[in-house]
Amino acid sequence: MNLTLFFEYFCAMKNRNYLVHIAGVIAMIIWGLSFIWSTQVYQSLNPTATIFLRLVIATVFFTAILFFFRMNEKVERKHLGLFALAAMFEPFLYFIFEGYGLKNTSPIIGSAIIAMIPLVTPIAASVFLKEKLSAMNIIGLIVSFLGVMVMLMNKNLEFVASTKGVVFLFCAVLVAVGYSISLAKLTKLYKPLTITWMQNIVGMIYFIPLTIIMEQFEPSNFGNVGEYIVPLVCLGVLCSAVAYSLWAFSFSKLGASRANVYTNLIPVFTAIFSYFIIHEELTINKISGIVFVVVGLIFAQLKKKEKKA
Repeated sequence: MNLTLFFEYFCAMKNRNYLVHIAGVIAMIIWGLSFIWSTQVYQSLNPTATIFLRLVIATVFFTAILFFFRMNEKVERKHLGLFALAAMFEPFLYFIFEGYGLKNTSPIIGSAIIAMIPLVTPIAASVFLKEKLSAMNIIGLIVSFLGVMVMLMNKNLEFVASTKGVVFLFCAVLVAVGYSISLAKLTKLYKPLTITWMQNIVGMIYFIPLTIIMEQFEPSNFGNVGEYIVPLVCLGVLCSAVAYSLWAFSFSKLGASRANVYTNLIPVFTAIFSYFIIHEELTINKISGIVFVVVGLIFAQLKKKEKKA
């Protein structure tokens, strides 16, 4: 079966809205694992080298897929500035802040802070995209935020995170909001695969000089390839290619505010995978936070479904 026709058929099934939500959840599962994979790679490579190689892998993978199956889409020169802006936000600035934030915190804490994106995005979306939220949506966002905060505390209700790491991660949250606004415009012009492919190419170009500079201050151990090649390939293929494509698809159908609510699931998946893969302790606080996050996600989506009924 022609892959192009299959993908177009998949995107055209408007009467099957559950596919949009499934795509969003799968993207969150992959990104939940990305915090663990990144932590593993950082044992040998610095964040900038990791991100650069991740984007190289993603670009090669995407280029092969798009051209082999003839799914490539012509990009208009007048839109290059918008692609450059989106790529500046993400992957460039976002990955820098997230990378160095994660290097100074645990995977669960890092993913929990990143999950605050849905709390900030609606404010920007209401200003720039004129999107409106119902009372139920707002309640859902607040509940999810409380869940994230619970996950950041120990049994004595004390925050357990590096100040440096938290600052970097909060910067990543702000940058992600800017990216959401740019992405909202691009999804009206191009297909999800084209958007992801272009942002990886531009992001890779952005990272070339920074990687060279950072290697002078924080040299990477490239020779230890056996320790990081598997998680690095997973970051490049699954996180930077597959997950971003699924995310762009969900984003184009749900809008900035509703789509970003799914990022609340990232710390849930990260906590689960961290427990089984790197044996990070799953405390009562973390379990309670997971419950809040899921309940908040249900509330945030509930009102929209009622309108469609």
